[in-house]
Amino acid sequence: MNLAPNHESRQRRPDEGIAVIWVAVFLLVSLWFVSLAIDMGKLMAAKTELQAAADAAALAAASSVDLKTGKIVQDQARIRAALVASKNRAYEGVETPVVIDAAGDVSFPAANRVRVIVRRESATGNPVLTHFAQTLGMPALSVNADATAEVRVIGEPCERLAPFAPEDVPPAGFVSDCAVDYVLKDGSGGGSTSGNFQLLDYPPCPESDFNGGGAAAIYQYTRYGYDCCLNIGQELVWTQPGNKVGPFRSALQDRFDEDTDRRNGICFQDYTGNAKRIFITPIIESFNVNGRKQVRIVKFAAFFLKDRPAGSMVKIGVRGQFINYVVPGNSGPNPPADSKIFGIHLVE
Repeated sequence: MNLAPNHESRQRRPDEGIAVIWVAVFLLVSLWFVSLAIDMGKLMAAKTELQAAADAAALAAASSVDLKTGKIVQDQARIRAALVASKNRAYEGVETPVVIDAAGDVSFPAANRVRVIVRRESATGNPVLTHFAQTLGMPALSVNADATAEVRVIGEPCERLAPFAPEDVPPAGFVSDCAVDYVLKDGSGGGSTSGNFQLLDYPPCPESDFNGGGAAAIYQYTRYGYDCCLNIGQELVWTQPGNKVGPFRSALQDRFDEDTDRRNGICFQDYTGNAKRIFITPIIESFNVNGRKQVRIVKFAAFFLKDRPAGSMVKIGVRGQFINYVVPGNSGPNPPADSKIFGIHLVE
């Protein structure tokens, strides 16, 4: 019997140690990539938060529009941008308020445009702090976001449209003088022989839970507004024959009473309320049609109700002061500049 030790069976394979090293390296690299992904996730979260802050600040800045010219009032815009930005938070090491340099981070590419930049950068002392990327010599990372908002004349309002409509007054157009009133809805003493008193029957709105018509629609849309888009020129709307005095007056009175400024006889220039007395209406080419007919929208406008409607509106109708105003909506096809209602939009 050969009892000599089997030296060959006790020898290790030469690649066994290398495999262990490779496994260790693989685990370390995997851990490094996972750690780096965590830092990148923080960076992306900061980017998203900064973009939201930039969007909000740009829209706020654009709301500083001169309603007579449609141009942005720059000093006021800078203040509003900084204020709104500070109400947002974005990640550094933790989430902190967004601070912008009103002079350097707010610019005006055009008279009706404002651009806002928000930053998390080493140069401004507020970069996104890393944990694992520090092993690569990157203790902090920079990220920023920007947004541009624009003021445009609106040709397609999409919210709070009233179901009554003044007729167009060419060639002079509407003026915002407090001493000048316009007929928003005709009264029974207005001499109408067509059965129309400047009321409109809007088509069903998919965005509304209301599906009624007639007097109920007049009340609903007068008090709460019609919330689907209408546009200029191509849009034909039906007239709503009849005076509908009861629901119309009730809706106006309810809306007036919900306002925080219920002073009678004031002008819009002195008004300090919550906009319940402001109405966005189509301007109709002509109501010279008999019965239920289609009429054409030529522009849109905003009006201020100077007095709480009383019983006399049955005869004299409702009158309001034309105003320049900002409303939700789209610029639409070639809106006439004399409508003086503006919209604010992000464009970049």
